Amino acid sequence: MILTLDQVGKDFGGLKALSDVSFTVNQGDIFGIIGPNGAGKTTLFNLITAIFPPTHGRISFKGTELVGLKPYKITALGIARTFQNIRLFSNLTVLENVMVGAHTRMKSGVWRGLWQTPAQKHEEKAARERAKDLLNFVGIEAITDLSDSLAYGQQRRLEIARALAVEPDVLLLDEPAAGMNESETEDLMHLIRQIRDMGKTIVLIEHDMNLVMNICNRLAVINFGLKIAEGTPADIQANSEVIEAYLGKEDA
Repeated sequence: MILTLDQVGKDFGGLKALSDVSFTVNQGDIFGIIGPNGAGKTTLFNLITAIFPPTHGRISFKGTELVGLKPYKITALGIARTFQNIRLFSNLTVLENVMVGAHTRMKSGVWRGLWQTPAQKHEEKAARERAKDLLNFVGIEAITDLSDSLAYGQQRRLEIARALAVEPDVLLLDEPAAGMNESETEDLMHLIRQIRDMGKTIVLIEHDMNLVMNICNRLAVINFGLKIAEGTPADIQANSEVIEAYLGKEDA
């Protein structure tokens, strides 16, 4: 296992956003987290990446306890994410946005950066080439404009490229298919499989059931802050509690 959540909960004042959620993600998984709006799915990502601390419970990554670490430390360990609401640097070019991610792995410090030493120049060149490769990988290498000039689906791909530039072992994707049409979603499914085939482990939150049922090997279902089911797509589709959570239950 590469990522483990053990009895994780989060309270916001008197509101219990999550209650005793536990699951494990194995190396090479495409692990889906699904559930109705407001179920607590994005809160889970925010706890894993230390945007919020959990109220209780443990989160570990490759045996290292994450609770109490700063977000940049968690990134350095090998976890990167995208966001439900796209967060790109609109004043930077497409290439520069990806290089922001690459810079988290650069060793040159402030003084090297100021004096433009050969080591710093070499790292900068390598980061630029890596960013170009990633843009090619996600299919937007020909675009050189500012990021806010991109179509919505392209912005999603750019955010994935920036996250990959961090060189993560685990990639957290928060609703990557949101706002995409059917053709774009099919292309995204292919891209996610390619990322998995690069040796990455993927955890994704998604409302597109066709996508999650076709690419995830395991799923966890969250409803009102509780995990109500976990298993293969076939298990989840046959689970009466999951069906009730999505469709409601007719009164007798």
